[in-house]
Amino acid sequence: HMIHFLFFSSSSSSSSQFSDLPSDFGLLSLRPSAGEVLRWAESLEALLSNQYGLTVFRHFLRSEFSEENLDFWLAVERFKRTRPSSKMAARAAKIYDQFISTTAARQVNMDSAIREATNQSMRLGISSASFQLAQDQIFYLMETDSYPRFLKSRFYTQLASQNTETIYCMQRKFFEIKNDQICEAEC
Repeated sequence: HMIHFLFFSSSSSSSSQFSDLPSDFGLLSLRPSAGEVLRWAESLEALLSNQYGLTVFRHFLRSEFSEENLDFWLAVERFKRTRPSSKMAARAAKIYDQFISTTAARQVNMDSAIREATNQSMRLGISSASFQLAQDQIFYLMETDSYPRFLKSRFYTQLASQNTETIYCMQRKFFEIKNDQICEAEC
């Protein structure tokens, strides 16, 4: 049973969904080794540090309507590497407006004390640590909630149990869940 992933080109309307992937990541020709896939079960860090694993986890989160947690975490990771520092304020405002503001369309679920601490941190001056408490809480949420479910999901178990069959990634294809099965679908 083949699994097909979709990686849109940068001109695609969905390219922002994959903005965390390098531009040359376009089409994968080989799935990760069985050992790599099994290492994803060691920790959420191991999963997130693998581009293929990150993409599979993103699709799982999308199926659960909680993809904003990963997007926020990744946005903060990119923010912490922002250079020059003169660009940090604009990027911080974008992250805040997209994920933290009480009017954010993709608001992440964090407690009010963390939200207020983040607001306070931003008022005192933007730094690479401005979102640290919020990022830590969202990571903890993914680690204790979404990640254990991911490891039990078809997204992970099918990859972990497959033999060394090559999984080709084809443009204009993606996978979706139908009756708890991963299926190929046209865009």
